[in-house]
Amino acid sequence: MRKLRPWVLCALFVAACGGDDSTDGETADDMTDNGTDAGELFPDKPECDGDPITPFAGSQPQIMSSLALAQRSEGYDLDGPRDLDGDNMVDNKLGGLADVANGPLEDSLNEYDLLIALELFDYDAGAEDTCVKFALYLGSYKQDADADGEDTAVQGGDCNDADATIRPGAAEVVGNFKDDNCDGQADEAAPGTPSTDTMDRDGDGVSMMAGDCDDTDNTVYEGATEICGDGKDNDCDGQGDRTGGATATACSPFSLATPATMPIDPLSFDGTGKPLISFDDGTITTEAGVRTLNAGPSLFSVTLPITNDVALDLRISGATIEAKVTEVGGRFSISEGILGGVLDAKTADTIRGLDIPIAGITPENSLLDGAFAGALGDLIALPESRRMEVTSKYPNCRTPDVDVDGDGYEAFCETNPAADPRVVDACIDGDGTEVLDLKNGAGMVTMHCALAKDDAGKDRFVDGISVALKFATAPLQAIEQP
Repeated sequence: MRKLRPWVLCALFVAACGGDDSTDGETADDMTDNGTDAGELFPDKPECDGDPITPFAGSQPQIMSSLALAQRSEGYDLDGPRDLDGDNMVDNKLGGLADVANGPLEDSLNEYDLLIALELFDYDAGAEDTCVKFALYLGSYKQDADADGEDTAVQGGDCNDADATIRPGAAEVVGNFKDDNCDGQADEAAPGTPSTDTMDRDGDGVSMMAGDCDDTDNTVYEGATEICGDGKDNDCDGQGDRTGGATATACSPFSLATPATMPIDPLSFDGTGKPLISFDDGTITTEAGVRTLNAGPSLFSVTLPITNDVALDLRISGATIEAKVTEVGGRFSISEGILGGVLDAKTADTIRGLDIPIAGITPENSLLDGAFAGALGDLIALPESRRMEVTSKYPNCRTPDVDVDGDGYEAFCETNPAADPRVVDACIDGDGTEVLDLKNGAGMVTMHCALAKDDAGKDRFVDGISVALKFATAPLQAIEQP
């Protein structure tokens, strides 16, 4: 499993800025239509005409070179169709966590723990287009082919991915003519003391004394050109598939000068081979010489492993994209992109295993519990329910800030405020339907109320917390199956 720095854990400790997004004294409970027509906020949108989305058959492959949680002021949209709650204010409740979330998230991109690639379909390069489609994939750039626990392509990484005995921290074996400990030198007698061997066994013109860190391989020597993806330290700088130290100058998936080829993780596809995430209704328009991509609403979902045992399934419903597009040398890239939507209640309830007492979250409860019953709700300023029929029965209830299904704002309550930890165990639908956690005879919860279905078998609790992500892309040479 990929490892991601625990930015979510850090973020939950920080008090978010801003107060209630309601206007004129109204709360989310007072507004029933979000300023939109009755019905679901994100109705199904038909696919536009054009070429179908066929993985690896598209054009203009790219990689998200930056991804960040937008600030509260950078969400959607003061008076447009993306004003999700109809309050004429920016929709991005989770933006209050941006200041502490984004540093570690940037580290995760730079260490290639999180790579999101995309390719376009039915795009007429350099022109406006009324039907642009694109798919998003999980990239897999660094590798550990020899299973020694050390990845290539990252700073301080493995220098020989074909030999599990060679890795950072291994003991140097004098006499095997190789760099066992990945310090850029072979057969050194002591740290900082190069070998005195002047022979050139592999015929590459460089001895170990002169800087050859593998005198058994003529593609490896000091001054050689790094060959991206071969798992070797070709230039003898101590790390394979990378040159340049902390800021890679060769073998970076984000390079504008030398776009990389990106293997795509099979987890990017469903059982039929279709991409799990795609947008099939985009347009590119031009105004004042600026080309803009608009797409959605659709689903955006990415799994962010926090620890070896905990993963954050960031599922954004109603995801809409707006971004500027540019082409340099025939290559397409995106800047100033905003992806906004809703982190729904069901998704929040499935995120478990976190241990953040200050935010009201323990390993036994969920992100939903922290947001609606614990301290996290205060930190991101979720509204308190003011529906009399709810508060008269359960005085400790909060509501999401976006009513997705158009039947009124849902409320999530704790029936026992004295419980420790504090948990949501009563969910009130916008139509007034109350669902309690189901428990067995031993008092153990067998189904959490936020996971309930309606009579039609659809998820009942789909309202959620607004969120917006900022992103930009860099061109790739190609995407390929691993």
